[in-house]
Amino acid sequence: MLQILKRNPLAAAIAVLMHLVIILLLVFGVDWLNPPEQPKSTIQVVQARVIDEAKVREQVQRLKEDDARQAEAKRTAREKEEQRLAELKRKQTQERQRLAELEKQRQVEDRKREEAKKQRLEEERRKKTAEQQRLQAEKAQKAAEAKQQAEEQARKEAETKRIAEQKKREEAAAKKAAEAKKRKAEAEKRRKAEEARLKAEAEKKRKAEEAKRQAEAAQKAREAELLAAMEAEHNARERDRYIIQISQKVVRSWLRPAGISDGLKCTLRVRLAPGGSVLAVSVIKGSGNGAFDRSAEAAVLKADPLPVPGGTLFEQFRDINFEFDPNKK
Repeated sequence: MLQILKRNPLAAAIAVLMHLVIILLLVFGVDWLNPPEQPKSTIQVVQARVIDEAKVREQVQRLKEDDARQAEAKRTAREKEEQRLAELKRKQTQERQRLAELEKQRQVEDRKREEAKKQRLEEERRKKTAEQQRLQAEKAQKAAEAKQQAEEQARKEAETKRIAEQKKREEAAAKKAAEAKKRKAEAEKRRKAEEARLKAEAEKKRKAEEAKRQAEAAQKAREAELLAAMEAEHNARERDRYIIQISQKVVRSWLRPAGISDGLKCTLRVRLAPGGSVLAVSVIKGSGNGAFDRSAEAAVLKADPLPVPGGTLFEQFRDINFEFDPNKK
């Protein structure tokens, strides 16, 4: 009550003044405005009015109770408003906390995806390095084997030549001991034998060079096959990687239609231009739900442009088919 009087001193003064006016009216009535005429009498009459103090106290008490009720109503309303504001502030704090948690969760998921991508790229780099090392080791081994074969062939040829020379010396010694009449024939025989030997050596050398050329050609063919296989494997990995990136971007652009259940998927055919621009999209294997299939086509158009490789590998992406499965992680 005192707080209300302190906050509204003017209203309190007006209320007190009105109370005093009411009390005066009750005490004196309204006849004081028109004073009664005194009768002409020799008897002096003393006039008096009885004041009903109980009614005055009742009236004063009623006014106090009204003031108290008004003060209580204002206090109750103020407390309710304070409670409402406190509840609103609590809900705002909870909402800020919830949004902060969601943002933190999104950042954690982004970091996980980035780490997984780095690990996958590092694994591919290690595999490629190991394959190159294996091919280099295989090439070095084959070169060593070819060198060893060449050395063995040279050794055999030297041994053959040594034997031939030894035989020649023996024949020469025998011929020297032969009769003189046979010298001309022997000389002619030696000449023919020398020609035959030189011809045989020339033929042997030609065959050796031909075998060497064939071995080198076979080696080059094997190396070309290995390089072609490596390039084909690399292109296959690159194609799978870009198909995964395309599928992930389309899934991120997908808006789930109302009433669509989980587990649906369909196969899409997409025609692309260089740079990843979508020229056309169609469903070649539906999910059985038209709304889901249309939402998959809309997701492809929304994801335009799609990630595609450059160079000759892009020719494999002009017309592609891939499975749209938003439930696949």
